[in-house]
Amino acid sequence: MKKIIYSLFIALAFVACSESTLDVPNENNYDGTTFFTNATSYTEASTAMYTPLLFQGMYAREFYFIFDLLGNDAEKNFPLQGGLLEFPNYTHTPNNGELNPVFNSCYKIVFRTNFVIDQIENWKTDVESEIALKTRITGEAEFLKSLSYFWLVTLFGDVPLKNELEDHFVFESARTPKAEVWAAIETNLQAAIQKLPLTYENSADYGRVTKGAAIALLGKAYLYQKKYAQAATELAKLTASPYNYQLTKSLDDLFIQDKKTDESVFAVMNGPWQGWGVGNAYYMFGGQEGWGGKATHTGRAMEYGFNDWWNVLVSDALVNSFTYTDESGAAYTDPRAANTFYSANGKSGGDSTYCDECPDGGLLYGNKIKDGQKSWRKYELYEKVAKYGQPNSPINGQIIRYADVLLMLAEAYIEDGKIPQALPLINQVRKRSGAFEYTTLGDKTKATNILRHERQMELAGEQHRFFDLVRWGTLVATINAEKQAAIGASPVKDYHVLLPIPQAERDANPTLDAQVKNNWN
Repeated sequence: MKKIIYSLFIALAFVACSESTLDVPNENNYDGTTFFTNATSYTEASTAMYTPLLFQGMYAREFYFIFDLLGNDAEKNFPLQGGLLEFPNYTHTPNNGELNPVFNSCYKIVFRTNFVIDQIENWKTDVESEIALKTRITGEAEFLKSLSYFWLVTLFGDVPLKNELEDHFVFESARTPKAEVWAAIETNLQAAIQKLPLTYENSADYGRVTKGAAIALLGKAYLYQKKYAQAATELAKLTASPYNYQLTKSLDDLFIQDKKTDESVFAVMNGPWQGWGVGNAYYMFGGQEGWGGKATHTGRAMEYGFNDWWNVLVSDALVNSFTYTDESGAAYTDPRAANTFYSANGKSGGDSTYCDECPDGGLLYGNKIKDGQKSWRKYELYEKVAKYGQPNSPINGQIIRYADVLLMLAEAYIEDGKIPQALPLINQVRKRSGAFEYTTLGDKTKATNILRHERQMELAGEQHRFFDLVRWGTLVATINAEKQAAIGASPVKDYHVLLPIPQAERDANPTLDAQVKNNWN
């Protein structure tokens, strides 16, 4: 017995003196120093910077609902539920459950870009191709961070500015004045332009940020700050060599056929053939990143689809915008109506048939509706199938496209008093869809009205209108007039030009909460 106790004591003593032998690193755990070892790992990390664009609050689901409803491109249909019901009536509050994901996902992009920039600085390499990759990835990060802050500053005003990775570990961050946020956006985009390529040789990189995308976003940032001459200088670059942007033959190429086109400047990639490595069909409801291999998607086609969930309709205000007078004063229906919405018997210019590519030919839309309701055709799949039935549309979500660039450039010229230079740009956009071309834009007031009308029609359902109305200072008057005509109410107040700071963010950050005024912003 004594021998057994003695042997056990010796064994315990040996273990106690050799604890280091048990301290074995877990080879399955990674951190910045162990994961980033080669070009492959840095490329994978760069892809992860894009994926929050498909997170909750973003382009997989909530983003299109929120801003189509607030901009009155869309109006609620009976199936719409939950916090989304608050947006068409402007009854949303800081407790709205759809707003925190927008705020949060933007900062997730900022964190990932800052993390990649921080880690890639430690990559020591003399290989020319790797040096080029390092430079390119840094430029991608600078663009995506700028895009996130563009949304944050335009939607929420003063927001915490996190320029470095270490800033993310300061949990109680104060709000940064808008001017400083805009300055950071400009600085990052100017740096990104110097680092990004014109195009990508590898087809697997389709959809990554290009030099042209960074120039477009910089021009847009200048436009939003009313720096019109600077905006024109940047945006005009994209209309000439070495850039090859051009309008597609038809809007359907972008929003139904989903072709690879030279019109797309920057878009959220969807579909199994061009994905960013996120989620399965139900990822948009909060599934885990990485589900479903490299498939990405949006639920919009099913959410908006009249033969599927049909959560929203096309607003009367948008439908009516496609009917106006030509230069002679005659009534005119814009041909883009047929690309944008379905309507019975082609009323208001909408498309009256669907499933034109089905074996039996087109089906009458009028058989599917009540009381002349107009439903979305843009971003839908009904020209190909009678019923979609899945929340995983492969149609790319356009963030910036060339038609938008041309109209932004035209606006910059008009605001800078160069109205004749805006005329051919507006006509170029109109000509693509077969609309009549203007012979003159008239004075500045008339030119401005034409330009703003063009943006409403051309960019319908692309989440631009709310942003446009806010920056033009016309949100309250415009939406109230449209709502008064539709529902007999004027719900928009002056404070609605900004979204409320989400209550969940205020609860997590007392410093920010103390800066919120009137329980809103």
